[in-house]
Amino acid sequence: MNKYLRQLLLTIAGIYLILMGSFLSPAFAQVSYTPPTQSASVLQDIPFNQAVPVDEAYRKEFEKCDKNDTFRGFSLPIIRRCKNDPNNVKALLKFSDGTIFIESKLSLDIDGSWLACKGQGAPTSQCPTSFNWPTETQEPNKFVDPDNFAYIVNPVSNFQKSNDPGGNQLFEKKTGVKLGDLGVVVYKDKVVPVFVADSGPYNKLGEGSSLLHQLIGEDKCKPGKRRTDGKTRTDKRWTSDVYCTDYKNVSVEDKVLFFIFPNSKIPNLSPSNAVAKINAEALKRFEKLKNNRGAVIQLNQPTSGQSFPANTNVNFSGTANPEVTRIKVSIGPGGSFEIADLKGVKDNWNFTKSFNTKGINRPVIIQPFDAADQPLKTLTFSLTIN
Repeated sequence: MNKYLRQLLLTIAGIYLILMGSFLSPAFAQVSYTPPTQSASVLQDIPFNQAVPVDEAYRKEFEKCDKNDTFRGFSLPIIRRCKNDPNNVKALLKFSDGTIFIESKLSLDIDGSWLACKGQGAPTSQCPTSFNWPTETQEPNKFVDPDNFAYIVNPVSNFQKSNDPGGNQLFEKKTGVKLGDLGVVVYKDKVVPVFVADSGPYNKLGEGSSLLHQLIGEDKCKPGKRRTDGKTRTDKRWTSDVYCTDYKNVSVEDKVLFFIFPNSKIPNLSPSNAVAKINAEALKRFEKLKNNRGAVIQLNQPTSGQSFPANTNVNFSGTANPEVTRIKVSIGPGGSFEIADLKGVKDNWNFTKSFNTKGINRPVIIQPFDAADQPLKTLTFSLTIN
């Protein structure tokens, strides 16, 4: 072959590969993830092989913030910059049941604390928390005290006079995580149930209360600064007995793992029942996630909770273990309506379906069968048709 023609063909092939790469959705780009070995003992049953990226392009915006103090192309105000406290977002994934997983740093949030409400506070702290106890009406009692409750922060707060008004909506839109939702934080061998109780800058992931830091073994209350006379003093110094008067404002730099469960908010929480209810429900959901380890099928697309317009094609695809030879798929509610019966399944499976009935979080059940037509472990998720 003429060397000039050969060079031309190679150039065309290269351009084709670049163009095809640009059309691949970053939300479905497959990224291999390995959790930190320091947490292996508590993660051994978590099916990370079933998790897919939420949106790699979005995750990489946090990397850009760490390196350049920019997010979505915008320069950031001094107090919102990332270089001095990097996000270190190594993963932003979604499991087939909708669970959101994040690996990042953990910075300190003291909104709602004695120091923020009664003391001098800090430049970025304030007395109110975004979540208010529905049973309380008085301030500061209705705010969530970070010294007494383990909570995490939703990155949804915009900058004052921001040039990026849509940025604050991204995390909730892409993950479905909202105020009040439950979760579990893992650090080394510690597993701590939490709930989402505050809002933080939308360009920063990984923030939690002072009690959360304490429970993972990274106490941020300075020695001798934790008091236990909040309600026992004659002048009732604070809303609870325990409070901290000064903190070490230093983040846990990396390898903090967040498992967050969208649509898990518990109604009518109060300061007296929150810890027991959150712990029980969050740990139950964490164990349920582990129970998916026996699944023989994996869903690549769509992701759980994803929305589609009515009467448009929805592409379903995934992989299957060798024992799977048939897959039946059904959707609710109002009965189980079969939408696919795939026979002769091998490693990969796919089909396309459109829906004319609208519905929020319509449950979808994927039922695999073996060669003897015996049912194997099911996989469930939800879709919204609007």
